[in-house]
Amino acid sequence: MGILILSDTHGLVGEVKEVVERHKAEAVFHCGDYCVDHTREPFSQMLLVKGNCDFSSDVPTERQTAWKGLNILQTHGHLYNVKNSLLRLHYRAEETGANVVLFGHSHMPGCAVERDILFLNPGSLQLPRGYDLPTYVCLEHLGEKEGKISLQVTYYDHRGEPAPKLGGTFSVRS
Repeated sequence: MGILILSDTHGLVGEVKEVVERHKAEAVFHCGDYCVDHTREPFSQMLLVKGNCDFSSDVPTERQTAWKGLNILQTHGHLYNVKNSLLRLHYRAEETGANVVLFGHSHMPGCAVERDILFLNPGSLQLPRGYDLPTYVCLEHLGEKEGKISLQVTYYDHRGEPAPKLGGTFSVRS
């Protein structure tokens, strides 16, 4: 298994717990706007960043995590104006040496590689936009070859069914 990525769950607890239990992930990343006490299960076991609707003073607005040769930059996105452009977030990724960027805020699922960096928004389990169903993501490390890391991005709907037309296999710099 790989890692599980959620965002913008806006107060959902039972549904989030179901998703976490459904996928036995190595780590669970939440990209903000969880809107509940972050010390309660299942949030207390997650790698969290604070969104614009979260008020926990002890949760960072940005986090970097190393995982299987990846340098993952995680943020909510509101401080980088991601609803208008990913340019500021891309500059931040370049500054930090990230090859994967996880973010939310727009509630719109999507992923793309730009200059060998994977930008990934899992969408929202609570208030989806730009897609018919609530979504979240699993990211799997497929292997490394010739300075590139292959990744599988699989989007799921709230029932755990693969979400059609989203995700795919991507390659980033190692």
